[in-house]
Amino acid sequence: IRRPPRSTHCISSAASDVYKRQLYDLKQFEVRAGQPVKLEFVNPDAISHNLVIIRPGTEEAVGLEVNRMIADPKQIEIGQYIPETDAILFHTEMVPPNSSETLRFIAPKEPGNYPYICTFPGHWTIMKGVMVVK
Repeated sequence: IRRPPRSTHCISSAASDVYKRQLYDLKQFEVRAGQPVKLEFVNPDAISHNLVIIRPGTEEAVGLEVNRMIADPKQIEIGQYIPETDAILFHTEMVPPNSSETLRFIAPKEPGNYPYICTFPGHWTIMKGVMVVK
C-alpha cells in the first residue's frame, strides 16, 4: 500500500517580529486535497492561543459565536472557546504560554481557501491565516 506524502508545517503564535501582537507567523500554507497534514502549533507568547481551521466563508460567524461565549460563566471556566458548529473542521486545544500542540488531520477533499483563526476572545479578527487546499 502506497501512502500519500504528509505535509508538515510549523505555525507559531508569535515570532520575534510579531511577539505579543496576536499574530501567527505563518499567514498561509498549501496542502493537497485529501493529504495527511501535520501542524505543529507553538505558543511562545505570554497568554494562551489556539489554532482553529474553519470552512471557507465562516470566519465572521465563528468569531461572533466566540464573542457570545464570553458572556457565559461556564464557558469562561472551561476556557477553550471552541463553538459547537460544523463550520469548525479541525482545532487545537487552547495552548498555554511556552507550550505546543501537534494537530494531525486529512486535508479537505474540496480545494479552496480554508481560514484558520485563534478563538481566544477578541483574537479572531487579527490572528488568522489561510490553509490553501489544491
